[in-house]
Amino acid sequence: MTYETVANTAVSISASLPGSQTAGAFAALPWTPVGELTDIGSVLGREYNTATHAPVGSAQQTEKKASYKLPNADFTCGWDEADAGQIIINAAANSNAIYSFKMVKQSGAIRYFTAQVMKMVENNGTVDNVVQGAFTLLRQTDTIKA
Repeated sequence: MTYETVANTAVSISASLPGSQTAGAFAALPWTPVGELTDIGSVLGREYNTATHAPVGSAQQTEKKASYKLPNADFTCGWDEADAGQIIINAAANSNAIYSFKMVKQSGAIRYFTAQVMKMVENNGTVDNVVQGAFTLLRQTDTIKA
């Protein structure tokens, strides 16, 4: 069994959008790393709805896979108001613009996608907690593997 951990994973943001939905177009963008990440959300996959057919002439309902959405990705980071990536995330949270994202995994595999930042909030907690930032990405495109 081959597996990897999330250790050494890096996430970056770009205010630029690729000219096409290809790994090469994403790779050419200027990237700013997001610092102090402690929890990285899922950025790959789809979530399908169910279509149900319930004809009155039959007691059986049938179901089929229907439309899909790209699930939100939730991230947590140590709050750092001087971190360039977090500054862009915070600005994006106050905008309707779509941004580009890149995740480089421990193995070197890369994930590219676009998203809107739905929130960037400061979480304080208790005396023994690190002040954290929490942000949610509303994915706009399927994730490209590179």
